[in-house]
Amino acid sequence: MLKIIRNLVSPVLLCLALFGGALAQDTQVAKKTEAVQAQTEGSMVTGRAIYEDTGQPATRERVQLISSETLSNLHGRIRIPTAITNENGEFSLRRIAAGEYYIFARPVDEHIRSGETLPIWQFGESATDAARLEQFKKDYIKIAVDGQHNLDVNLRVPNPHYGVISGRILDAEGKPAVRAAVHLISSGEKSFGASVVTDEQGQYKFRGLPAGEYIISASPPPKKRDEGDSPRGLEGLAGATFFPSTLDSRSSPPVIVLPDRDTGNIDVTLISRNLHSLSGMVRMRNDKRAVTNATLRLTRKEIADPSSEASSAAGIEGPMSTYFNTTDKTGNWSFANVPDGSYHLFVQPMAGELAKERFVQTEQNIIVDGADVEGLLVEVSQGSRISGVVSVEGNNASPQVIRVGASQYKGNTNSGVSIDEAGKFELTAIPPGEITVSAFPLPQDKFYVKSIEANGLDLLRTTLTIAEGEEIKDVQIVISPSVGVVTGRVLSLAGDKPIAGINVMLHRIGDDKPRLFGGKLMGVTDDRGNFILSAAPGVYLVIAWRAGSSAFGDAMNKALREQRSSLTLLPNDRKQLDIRIP
Repeated sequence: MLKIIRNLVSPVLLCLALFGGALAQDTQVAKKTEAVQAQTEGSMVTGRAIYEDTGQPATRERVQLISSETLSNLHGRIRIPTAITNENGEFSLRRIAAGEYYIFARPVDEHIRSGETLPIWQFGESATDAARLEQFKKDYIKIAVDGQHNLDVNLRVPNPHYGVISGRILDAEGKPAVRAAVHLISSGEKSFGASVVTDEQGQYKFRGLPAGEYIISASPPPKKRDEGDSPRGLEGLAGATFFPSTLDSRSSPPVIVLPDRDTGNIDVTLISRNLHSLSGMVRMRNDKRAVTNATLRLTRKEIADPSSEASSAAGIEGPMSTYFNTTDKTGNWSFANVPDGSYHLFVQPMAGELAKERFVQTEQNIIVDGADVEGLLVEVSQGSRISGVVSVEGNNASPQVIRVGASQYKGNTNSGVSIDEAGKFELTAIPPGEITVSAFPLPQDKFYVKSIEANGLDLLRTTLTIAEGEEIKDVQIVISPSVGVVTGRVLSLAGDKPIAGINVMLHRIGDDKPRLFGGKLMGVTDDRGNFILSAAPGVYLVIAWRAGSSAFGDAMNKALREQRSSLTLLPNDRKQLDIRIP
């Protein structure tokens, strides 16, 4: 939680008596100049952050202003003014428009653990999102900016007591390895990884590390490249040497990090081994144009499939063994330090607005066997297009956002688009073949997709077959707010005692099983055993089970056998029931 310890709205006071009337006149001119600049550029928000437990400067804190307007429209285009505190904990945010803002601060060097998100992130469930938003408003300070005067705000921030790992990377001859990639893997419950590059002395440093144990490794510097070659990407662990000098991660002793300590001299001596470079080009199939900003991912074949045993056994080392890069302005790409083996290469457009051109993602197998792989040409397709319009039934409520997407059974997926103000959408780079069209209204617990139709086809019950380069127009999607709601409690079979932490789910049954997107089909009971679920009209089984590897399957099989617990939800229906479990 952030706390303001001083809030100075007026400009800093000057002792005019010491300097006489001339300085007073200069001050008046300066104030007028500042006012004119503020009217055109906005206010300046400055301040200093200190740790709330020690009072010491909070260095390298990312300070952000999140406007009240942004909190009311988190799915729109968001601009968040950001500054980094210096060695004295000071920060400065310029050109801040008039309005109310919440101040959010987080360490720059913090390695985000699995499952953590920005506190204002929304998950599509209105009650949960509203609770998170209210908690955010309680936890973070609100300030008012008038757009004309500067504001000074001092902050007290939590001290994360992070540690540091530092050291040097040496080549096989004991010389500093300049621009070597150094990798870190945490061995805690929530594993994460990170990579940095050594400096001119072969030195590296990982900041912002929670106390715990870590595995350190390093990959050799890339081979010397000609000017204009594609930039160096993120290198995986496949070609790495682990601390202090071993090729087996299991033989590498964990590095112990303590709070507020720099664990130094973690040096790695690289083992000389046969590593190779891969390079090539991505271009469009139809007109042979180079594709810029395409994302390439190279993964060992045995761990490319997330469901495989090898992938599961690899743990965090699996993702960290992957190589990443993007194509340059000429469509070229490269990977360095790749050992012999069989690999899977994935090529897809960069996500979001950074994508220079949309195309159908593609993949291919590559074998590296004793030599560099050069001149590998990857051709991609512009694919097909799907466009249409989304309408919402009724006039009482509308979703905050509606996204429309398309996917293939084999995994090719369009990233989806949001509808425009007129409810229209256009999907590009659709792969040819059988396509599933979907729509996702938020908040998901208040709305569901009632129908998706095109050319007389009910796309909630069937797929859409599309050819290369084909364009399908006039897809009609209807969103309905008429979800049925089921509330109740989970009680013990003996004694009717409310049970917290029980999973509860609505499972649709019967012959009518369209792909209905929306509703809150699953939840967990609160401290009083209460739950609330919602779904599209239909017939459902209500299933409740305790956490456990086989508990869900047992509960599902029991419900399917008995089918006495089914209930029918009508539009805008409200049902209440108690569930008793052993």
